[in-house]
Amino acid sequence: MQPIEFLSRRAAAARRARCGAAGASSPSPARFSRRVIWLAAVLLVLTISGCSVLGVAYNRLPSLVMWRLDSDWDLSAEQQRGLREALRVWHAWHREEQLPALADLLLRWQSLARDVPDAGTVCREADALRALLRAATERTADDLARWMPTLTDAQLAHWRTRMDRADEEWRRDWGQTDVDRGVRLSRLRERLEMFYGRLDEAQRLGLREQLAADGYQPELAWAERQRRQEDWLQTARRLRGMDGDAAVAEVRALWARTWRSPDPALAAYQDARWAAACQWLARWHAQATTAQRGRAATQLAAYERELRALAGNGNARATPR
Repeated sequence: MQPIEFLSRRAAAARRARCGAAGASSPSPARFSRRVIWLAAVLLVLTISGCSVLGVAYNRLPSLVMWRLDSDWDLSAEQQRGLREALRVWHAWHREEQLPALADLLLRWQSLARDVPDAGTVCREADALRALLRAATERTADDLARWMPTLTDAQLAHWRTRMDRADEEWRRDWGQTDVDRGVRLSRLRERLEMFYGRLDEAQRLGLREQLAADGYQPELAWAERQRRQEDWLQTARRLRGMDGDAAVAEVRALWARTWRSPDPALAAYQDARWAAACQWLARWHAQATTAQRGRAATQLAAYERELRALAGNGNARATPR
């Protein structure tokens, strides 16, 4: 089992005992490739993990990301040294700049959780979180522009093999429209129970019915996944021989294509899924009991306190760029 998967599963088992009611995220309208934007994914995992794991995992984030990069890229000693330092600087920046902003979001969400926000409000708040995540990933542009061109053909082939293995898992977990196959239903229920507490029988049945009718099209999600993977591999090759400014611009453009597909049909599907997720979450929250909404607010407050504590405990500071 991989380290971040282990931490995530331990969080699911321990959060009720250590943290009380737990928190969740809305269903993801477009699932990014785990290999190419894992940094963003791990930040999301940390955001929704139980408070007993959040602090430990966040403080170990550079090591976890380094482990993943080495697994995907089979790094040389020189690449390891350079990327380890880049991650140290990025992590210090994130602790100082983004953790307080994330905590402020959670503070605002506590009031919303006790109320019944509409879909527009949910989308605005989700967009605020997405903007922070985009800023966190785009902050890596200089470092990726420096180190991706050093990947050899053998390392890119290794990365392709890793992607292929992950594709097999994706097909099994997310490649079906049938909600009784794969993990879509179980993961969403787990996320909601992290947030609202245990769902009653009617809520569980309603959740299954809603997910079965939500318009998920795995073939489009698969097409975008494959496009992103090939885009990252081809960009790594194009970066070879580029000067610094051109390489950074190329990586920034790559991130933009990763967050939003350049294919009009796939981009339209992403937008539709995002809007539908906002509407669905607003309806779900409105139908939750007063006690469940209170549990949500309580857990958000616990996360806020944890993030502020983490932000205050950083000794390192990012180097200005």
